[in-house]
Amino acid sequence: MLQAFDWHTIACVLIILAGAAVLLVSILKLKILYAATPFIPERNRRFILRALGAERFLMVFFFAGYLLVAAAFSLELAFLSKIFISLVFLFGAVFVWTGTALTARILADVQATLQGLLPICLSCKRVRMAGGDSADQQAWTPIESYISGRTTARFSHGLCPACLATARRRKEHPAAG
Repeated sequence: MLQAFDWHTIACVLIILAGAAVLLVSILKLKILYAATPFIPERNRRFILRALGAERFLMVFFFAGYLLVAAAFSLELAFLSKIFISLVFLFGAVFVWTGTALTARILADVQATLQGLLPICLSCKRVRMAGGDSADQQAWTPIESYISGRTTARFSHGLCPACLATARRRKEHPAAG
């Protein structure tokens, strides 16, 4: 026999089902993250794949939990709904922790990649010092000085075949440039 639901029960069930819908969309969107894993450095790929697997498991768990809690509310099974709500809160904390660990690892990879980039002038090949203003000429140093100041590398200069050919053409035909 169907029983009449009060507005409070209907509102709770609708809110829970809205949460389930958000989780379902999130589960479907997780494919995008999996598709990006080949671009993650090998040293972190296994960790990120495990974290994504844990996140997917928790999303499916939450989705099923939301549906069970909605059913428990609908059937007015207070005991079951309290147990499910408690589990949702417990695994919610694990879910947040997993997401935070995953985000931290991805951001560390991005930061390492960005720190590896060297701001270099396209024309003269001078390097901008860290924190230097790109409009300040004093912030730019020859690449040889930049590398010599940070490593034990020494430089000897020569010309590659293309530049040697250009230099010879300029010498033979100074007006042509």
